[in-house]
Amino acid sequence: MSDSEDAAEGGPALPALCASDVLSSSDLFYVHFDERGCSVTLGFSRVHGSEGAEFFLRFHDARDVRVRGWGAPGRKDVLVESGGDGAVQVSASSDGSLLRFRATGVTVSRTRDFRAAGNG
Repeated sequence: MSDSEDAAEGGPALPALCASDVLSSSDLFYVHFDERGCSVTLGFSRVHGSEGAEFFLRFHDARDVRVRGWGAPGRKDVLVESGGDGAVQVSASSDGSLLRFRATGVTVSRTRDFRAAGNG
């Protein structure tokens, strides 16, 4: 098991974690708005067999935040794209839920591997 506060310590690469197929096939279980740093942190969880992983993406200097409804933690359609002005555009949606914002950058703030409960 590993637990890391910084991706530089050997966790998954940021571009790989921000791929829409990775984000949309992970459970979005954590959303935190920090007004002190104008940041948004999103937490994702994935389980493959008996192995699981969590990772948290922190989006810096978030602006133009829109939230409309919010469903239970779980799979959402998540998209992280680079904007023409260098900003990052983020959206997470599912039936009845929408989160959308822009940020100046994104970092992996934490990763953690864990043993998941077996199916047997």
